[in-house]
Amino acid sequence: MIEQAKSAEQLRSEILHLQKKNKELSAQLAIHRRVFQEVHSALGVASDLNESFTKQEAVSQLLEENERLKNQLMLFRLTDREKEILALIVKGLTSKEIAGQLNISKLTVDTHRKHIQQKLEISNTVELIKLALQFDLA
Repeated sequence: MIEQAKSAEQLRSEILHLQKKNKELSAQLAIHRRVFQEVHSALGVASDLNESFTKQEAVSQLLEENERLKNQLMLFRLTDREKEILALIVKGLTSKEIAGQLNISKLTVDTHRKHIQQKLEISNTVELIKLALQFDLA
């Protein structure tokens, strides 16, 4: 009887976890669709450009837009806590100050910071802040 109750509780827990994961994946899919629509729209704009706009300028603009969309998609990979820490980094707080504000250890903040930089493929704080400001995460 106790094992059945435990098993039922485990199943409920697993179902809740899977429902949460499903919501996250649905949100990711929505972003992917939006990115696809934006790229498609950008390609349509590029094809409608007048003759004075050179191919090189069009390619350059599309590459910039592609980079912006890639960065936006990469930001979606961050957990809520990582986004919270990123916003505090952008505000100029040190790891120690962030730890104090969030009631976590400095080591935990540094670990989150490392994960943020890995997920965003960024090697330093300046690039991190630049990317965050580009998407109004400050």
